[in-house]
Amino acid sequence: MRTITVCRRWPRALACVTLAGCATSITLTPQLLDKQIRSCRLHAAVQYDGKPEYLPAALGGERGPPGSVAFRYSFEAQYGLNPVNTFVAFVNPLELFGFPVSSDNMVVTGRVDVVRGDAVIRSYGAAAAMKRSSTLFSEGESFTDMRHRGLMLVRDNLSGQLCHDEALLVAMLKSDANP
Repeated sequence: MRTITVCRRWPRALACVTLAGCATSITLTPQLLDKQIRSCRLHAAVQYDGKPEYLPAALGGERGPPGSVAFRYSFEAQYGLNPVNTFVAFVNPLELFGFPVSSDNMVVTGRVDVVRGDAVIRSYGAAAAMKRSSTLFSEGESFTDMRHRGLMLVRDNLSGQLCHDEALLVAMLKSDANP
């Protein structure tokens, strides 16, 4: 009777291993201490040429008056592919059970610089490192989806950092407006 119970659990365990093999793992730095991120709006000139949805919410409101202090936002995505040798993939019997056949990674970084003229007076950065594993049955999350998710995580992390320093940044902007 005990043998039958164990045999019934094998398909579930195999399904768990198979599904875990194609999941995307994410590491976001820096880790924000306050999990309850409050929102804020900083009104100043913003230098950014990308899609508005990727701009941190703290900078995404109305544009402030042009002054000598401005925010400059930029991001970058770097891709890394690690394919498995075709011969090894062909002779590996574990692939039939959904074990990973390759892993790919991506790092999305974002940076907000507070600039006065051409000089950077304060800088904020965030990075999301993601790794996905592919199996014989599933390629996992696409690079497009990974990039979008990474950009959203970096955007929200930078917005949290800016809101954490809101009092300091508002004081800098006010001192610039009233020399």
